[in-house]
Amino acid sequence: MLSEKMPPYEFMVYPTLQTAWIRGKGILLFAGLFLVEFGAGVFVAASILESLWGQTAGWLISGVLGGGCHFLFLGHPFRIYRAILRPGKSWISRGLFIISLFQLLALVHLALSYLAAPVPWVMVAANVLAVATILYGGYEIADVKSIPTWHSSFLPIQMLARSFFIGLAVVLVVNLLLGRETAGIDTRQWLLVTLLVNICLFVLSLVSLAFEEGKKKLALSMMAKGDLKRLFWPWVVAGGMIIPLIVVGYGVAVSVKEIAPAVWLIAVILQLIGDPILRYGLMRAGYYPGIFPGTPSDFR
Repeated sequence: MLSEKMPPYEFMVYPTLQTAWIRGKGILLFAGLFLVEFGAGVFVAASILESLWGQTAGWLISGVLGGGCHFLFLGHPFRIYRAILRPGKSWISRGLFIISLFQLLALVHLALSYLAAPVPWVMVAANVLAVATILYGGYEIADVKSIPTWHSSFLPIQMLARSFFIGLAVVLVVNLLLGRETAGIDTRQWLLVTLLVNICLFVLSLVSLAFEEGKKKLALSMMAKGDLKRLFWPWVVAGGMIIPLIVVGYGVAVSVKEIAPAVWLIAVILQLIGDPILRYGLMRAGYYPGIFPGTPSDFR
């Protein structure tokens, strides 16, 4: 039941879908959260692999694309400075402060690196702030106590793990395609492990959602049988889990060296598409429980 289409006195009488975070202009907020977290994950993964191009890409994705989506979402974007003034009471203020510091220190680190004068503590501080940036996105959603499928202490850790390992898979596969092997690292073996970990994280996300919902399973039903099924089955289940699992199984049974780089690329791209769609499903299916347990016919 869509809150903007119902009389005010019907709100939360039955389970009511939230709309502000995902529909209409809210899609920019969702895109901004995903891109900020994904970019920060790429930056951390690239720092571990000592990949300067990866750090640059992560900084651009997080700051330019993610920040741009947040900027476009705001009703009065040029008043954004006011939001940072209440870090003690607002997750938005804390998030803006953390993200701004991450962007600043990451930019300083990149500038020093391109000038061949990197400073280790700057990179370490930038990575700590990158991790905090990802956790902030999770805490911002988990702080919404009125939506049971969101209010989970595990959600920020889940977002951190998925952002990092998806970012790691992207950096690894691009390095493989470019022939940039990191010293002491077998890129194909790492890709194998990363794909498997991502599959486990996809499954864990769905299991966690089922536990958070309890007996109703309205969000899961919406994803598997409702309006989201055309996204859920081909992209989350098949693309994000089954096809990468086939690639992993083949790599274990035969040899990772026999897998063509194009196959690795397809598996990583499918997981990269599946991750935001899974997040979209989580946001789109977020609902207020309501007073009565029945489900309205237009709950979709």
